[in-house]
Amino acid sequence: MKKFFCTLLSIFLAAILFPYGSIAAANGKNIEISATIDGRPIYFDVAPQKIDGRVMVPLRAIFESMGAEVEWEGSTETIRGKKEDIAVTLRLNDTTAVVSGKTVALDVAATKMEGRTFVPARFVAESFGADVTWDNSRQQVIISTGAAAPEGRYYFVYNSQKVTAQDLASIKLFTNKFRSTHNVLLDAAQFKTAAAVYDALNAEQKKLGGKVAGIQIFGPASDVPSFSYVHKMKPTEGNFEWNGVEHNKVEKYVTDLFYSTFKNDSKYLKNDVTVYGIIQENLPISIVPEWPVSRLPLTKGEISKYIENYDSYRKQIQGKAVPTVALSAPYEIQDNIGQDDIAYLMKRMKAEDEFGYFGNTDLRIYYDHLAVNLEKENKSGVMDLVVGADGGTEGAALKKSGKDYFLDRKSAASLNANYYTAFFWGMSAAKGLDVNSIIHDGMAKGKMINPVALTVPTYNRDAVNYLWLPVPTPEGEEDGDWHDYVAVDKELLKRDNPFFFVYKYYEAVESGKTRLQSFHEAQTAYASLSVSNKKNLRAAIGYENVISLHYLGLADYE
Repeated sequence: MKKFFCTLLSIFLAAILFPYGSIAAANGKNIEISATIDGRPIYFDVAPQKIDGRVMVPLRAIFESMGAEVEWEGSTETIRGKKEDIAVTLRLNDTTAVVSGKTVALDVAATKMEGRTFVPARFVAESFGADVTWDNSRQQVIISTGAAAPEGRYYFVYNSQKVTAQDLASIKLFTNKFRSTHNVLLDAAQFKTAAAVYDALNAEQKKLGGKVAGIQIFGPASDVPSFSYVHKMKPTEGNFEWNGVEHNKVEKYVTDLFYSTFKNDSKYLKNDVTVYGIIQENLPISIVPEWPVSRLPLTKGEISKYIENYDSYRKQIQGKAVPTVALSAPYEIQDNIGQDDIAYLMKRMKAEDEFGYFGNTDLRIYYDHLAVNLEKENKSGVMDLVVGADGGTEGAALKKSGKDYFLDRKSAASLNANYYTAFFWGMSAAKGLDVNSIIHDGMAKGKMINPVALTVPTYNRDAVNYLWLPVPTPEGEEDGDWHDYVAVDKELLKRDNPFFFVYKYYEAVESGKTRLQSFHEAQTAYASLSVSNKKNLRAAIGYENVISLHYLGLADYE
């Protein structure tokens, strides 16, 4: 941290102490000026400019790339940068700046161009650990803080034809906040299929080397394509009238799962992927993720606002314990047991020592008056919302196959009192990964943040809270073949139970992982479990569940 403070301080003081003539040499070529920090490219929403022999760069992009919070006060034309106990204040056209309470003189005043505050690139000259060189042939400012170049590669995929200028500016500034990875922007406008995007990403990764840290996609499947998936599987042996193969020949679904590994040959991903093809036909397709994939399913003119909302949400929850609120409308009732009741499992996870989750946060569960209680909770503050119900893109229903929604597209759009994350269970809220869904409306019009949702509507199959198992002979009874309902524990959840994902997700959250990292670890564990149980036909359901699970929104930066 001290090294960062010295580096940040040096950036401001160096502007006063050192001329920049050696850096600003021009070669006459019309190449856009770029910059890197420790080998990591900086993406500018407004390109650096060379004016009167001086290279001027946008201050916000530089400082956010180093982890500093930047604020703009329009009434006084003041920009402030802050990181821990280092604070910097600049005013446009002033020749002084305040650095950690000390007034320092500037030989060149900050100026405003295209809505951004520009400062001389010599602002990041060599001093207090920051080393700066100028690559004249590349027209590139190279900044080194002494830290090693990042090995992980994070890819940010967008469609330049489906974003506004402000959307793209926000994407670039958001990308800069990932300071521990080498970040790559990929324009997918030229690619018509997910396989083509996959090949482009794979080719770039082979060129760069290192490890993939993650992939962030901006746009619905119509802007940046997803892979096509068809429900065809063999979850049972069948009988003399039926071979056990389920095949929906009417509908096609989408998935981003296969962006999470480059182990697959894209030729097997160009056509409809099926679980039957993977298991019964032995197609060499891996379903085990190697890195997290997130998609922001918003389109042109919606992306910038959501990124702003996400940043506001992060600031709002910083240092706070956010309550988890579960709304449950179970519909798989067996002997008065809600087998598909996610809230019941969560309650056990909090109460029972075997799990011991939700220890540092409130867990509030509702089964009645769900719409009213949801509105009440939204008004009370930020929350992590869990919705367990039947339904689809139009909303969450009180009853199976019903349309009596307690949370629908309209109410999601109007749920604006406070930000909330969402976890939709048992319903295909993200079917199609398009703009016609409760997911889209909640994120674009309301204050829904980074929902976990499903694209295939068969998810709740085999999700059970209790199994009918042999039990010891009850006291006072004769020995015999005694069975009873037994609550699933960690070991029993391994029996191809979709609740295994829920258990692993909250296990990771409890250990301090971010929601995206928790999602990735749970999805990876569930995929590995399903593959290990491959000989059991019911594992096919696990394959489809893994393909269906999606993290929608933005990846978490440091």
